[in-house]
Amino acid sequence: MKTSKLIFLFLSLTTIISAQEPLNPSDFLPLDASVRTGTLTNGIKYFIKKNAKPENRAELRLVVNAGSTMENEDQQGLAHFVEHMAFNGTKNFQKNDLVNYLESIGTEFGPDLNAYTSFDETVYMLQIPTDNEEIYKKGFLVLEDWAHNLSFDSLEIEKERGVVLEEWRLGQGANERMERKYWPLLFKDSRYAVRLPIGQPEVLKGCKQSALRDFYKEWYRPDLQSIVVVGDIDLDATEKLVKEQFSKIPVHSNSKPLQSWPVPSQKDFRVSVVSDKENPYNVIQLLYFQDSKKLKTYADYREYIKRALFNGMISARLNEITKQPNAPIVYAGANYSDLVRNKDIYGCFAVFPNDKFAEAIEVVVTENERLKRFGFTATELERMKKQIFNQFEQAYLEKDKTESKSIVSEYVSYYLTGTAVPGIENEFSYIKDLLPKITLEEVDLLSKQWITSKGENGMLILMMAENAENKIPSEKDVQTVFFKAEQNNNISKYEDKVVTTPLVEQLPTPKKVSKVVEKGYGITQWTLENGVKVLLKPTNFKDNEILFNAFSWGGTSLYSDKDFRSADASNGIQEEMGFGKFDAVSLEKYLQDKTAYVYTSVSELSESLSGKSSKKDVETLLQLTYSMFTNSRTDKEAYTSYIQQKKVMIQNASSDPESVFYDTLQYILSSYDVRSKPESDSTIAEITLKKSHDIFKERFLDPSDFVFTFVGSFNLDSIQPLIEMYLGGIVAPIKHEVSKDLGVKIPKGNLVVTVKKGEEPRSSVILLWNGEVEYTRKTRFESRALTNLLSITLRENLREDKGGVYGVGMYPQLNSFPKGSYKMICQFACDPENLEKLVAAVKEEISAVKNNGCSEVNLNKIKETLLKEREEELKQNNFWLSFISNTDAYKEQLADLDLFENWVKSLKSEDFKRLANFYFQDNEFKQFVLSPEK
Repeated sequence: MKTSKLIFLFLSLTTIISAQEPLNPSDFLPLDASVRTGTLTNGIKYFIKKNAKPENRAELRLVVNAGSTMENEDQQGLAHFVEHMAFNGTKNFQKNDLVNYLESIGTEFGPDLNAYTSFDETVYMLQIPTDNEEIYKKGFLVLEDWAHNLSFDSLEIEKERGVVLEEWRLGQGANERMERKYWPLLFKDSRYAVRLPIGQPEVLKGCKQSALRDFYKEWYRPDLQSIVVVGDIDLDATEKLVKEQFSKIPVHSNSKPLQSWPVPSQKDFRVSVVSDKENPYNVIQLLYFQDSKKLKTYADYREYIKRALFNGMISARLNEITKQPNAPIVYAGANYSDLVRNKDIYGCFAVFPNDKFAEAIEVVVTENERLKRFGFTATELERMKKQIFNQFEQAYLEKDKTESKSIVSEYVSYYLTGTAVPGIENEFSYIKDLLPKITLEEVDLLSKQWITSKGENGMLILMMAENAENKIPSEKDVQTVFFKAEQNNNISKYEDKVVTTPLVEQLPTPKKVSKVVEKGYGITQWTLENGVKVLLKPTNFKDNEILFNAFSWGGTSLYSDKDFRSADASNGIQEEMGFGKFDAVSLEKYLQDKTAYVYTSVSELSESLSGKSSKKDVETLLQLTYSMFTNSRTDKEAYTSYIQQKKVMIQNASSDPESVFYDTLQYILSSYDVRSKPESDSTIAEITLKKSHDIFKERFLDPSDFVFTFVGSFNLDSIQPLIEMYLGGIVAPIKHEVSKDLGVKIPKGNLVVTVKKGEEPRSSVILLWNGEVEYTRKTRFESRALTNLLSITLRENLREDKGGVYGVGMYPQLNSFPKGSYKMICQFACDPENLEKLVAAVKEEISAVKNNGCSEVNLNKIKETLLKEREEELKQNNFWLSFISNTDAYKEQLADLDLFENWVKSLKSEDFKRLANFYFQDNEFKQFVLSPEK
């Protein structure tokens, strides 16, 4: 667990409550009792945990306790380069055989097979099937090869050199240029300032085979490695396998000691003002550096909870400010987190309008000072305690249905940093013991410990958009504003305003289920007396999760061009204005101790709701839905805040090359339709409060025009009275609608568009083929199979063979309205000098499929991947929610579900030839390229 991202903490904790003696503050927290752990004679540590979800799968990790900080001056980038070479040849998998083999068993490159290099570690990730002993064992052979058997073939090094340089190229731009300026001050007097994992391009271009071998030999050694296995496994058999596979790796002699690189504390207040002409946003980061606080003892756990409480409450306060009209910040947050292994930070961030740097600094500093002087309120603390308890309770209730992928990282962190992993059975026990005892005074004390006077050991970073409308302050200007705000004597105590009335003050009159139809596949259809149609599928995939959506055709297509902008913004504005007596902030406070949310959406062709709840909060879920249909409120201040946020987010968009590129692409592909014109102050001025509110009410007026779908851990008897009350109780005129064809079409014929914008030597490329196709499940399946093939062959050609890209893929987009149509989209970025060569290579791969179909090797890969994905999907609530809802929306058949496996197994090489010739018409090819101005 890491304190940097509280939500990940909540979602990743899993297991059970065990009876134990109360812990003393100094007691070390136990390791989760369900974990099998040990150390081999050569120094490799292992952690093995049985976890049933997903079935017949295991997450494997090779963890190397060394990263870019271990590099010498002339090695910058080698840790990352070595990581790349792990996929380009080992003792048992020559060249690209490793990726080919893993794809042949359904493991996808990217989601299931990947790695990362950071300052202090390198981690390799692999998901492997466990229901085939030979395949399972081979997964450990892969890890062993990564641990000490990389080949470093000279030809493969040269190919991968291009890939690593393209990854470096992808990271270049305004943000990287600004980071390069403030990074040395952020990590002053520390090695972290000069060891970014991506490395130096001159080193990457010139490093020799021997240099990569030497770095690998020096730092990939047993005493710096760990094996982590979490999945649907046999513990004894897996432990035996680990011992057999990894004990034979020899111990290194005369190894360099592993060093820790401190980030020294600084007495002064540091300021860095950076700007860039391509930066679209103004951002303030106010940071206070802290000594690292590791979670190891029971006392540490108490401190950990206090930090979580603090993080949630200060972020809520800052978020509340952004909702005010004409606020000096439009997005904001704060938290205590780890910066690097041996240094933590308490930090606040905020996005602010042009020429408002002083006001933004003042509001962030003021909120910190308000905390130091007055602390939090008792009501804030009580709500946050309930939220944390609710999150841990939810994790506990889902202990047996948590995915292995969300658990495995905890044991990686345990090995690397010693951060305790006691398991949710213990953690929920700790929460129940400690949370009620934590006082307001304890939490308030943190602000005095973290937020130093006169900014001592703190840093303020301003990242500014560089243009004529935005004054760039000097560092002295920033310090002046900061110290003035810090010394302000007119700061008042925070007032915690809450709405105490019920969400639904007067319960509606229920309407009964008038008709029941069993649809098969465990799906029941109810029709209520007011015409509402509800589809329900109870499941046991999760123990405490209920998902729902509601869908209706119509959307913004029903409104004139004059009213389009109000229609398009209607959903966002209403979310800010709220429902009944609850605006956005008060509704957030009301829901803070509940697991229930509902989001509305108004798109071009439809309107919809989607939401989630726990079993105990399903009534709240339905109350929210009822309120959105019956009680939308108007609030001029919330409307003003929304408009301001929208203006701020686009005010510098024309300076961002990527924004200009994608806006241009969208506008051209719409044949310059007025509704696709990029947003500007003039288009925002078309949005009115009355019209947007009226449109929202019209979109969410008649519930019988929607189909509601519920999937998850409920039973029909218990949910029926709630649905009858809150959906059946909505009284509205019948107003069934269909979407309107606006006549917007992609331009006919071929098209080549080059947008010249930006200074980085990088071309962003989108290649597109379009046409008409019947919109069915079969065509969607076939288009996906075809693009899966091309994503493989394009990766092999453009990345592995030519070293010309870091990533490349082909993606299908099929639409049903007004008639079936498709877009096939290929996307990559590259060196502008390689553009023509790589576009030609894409066309060559498409021609190869047109002429030759699909090889047996790739055909097997595609089939295995599709079957594996479907096997996992059938046990997921999200899949069933989408499948059931789409079946109704597009008037398809539930029985299509039974055809999928046959569709996969019957795929032949000739099918790909036919599909490629159909989808990739040479006379309907569009090429869009973003290239540097010079």
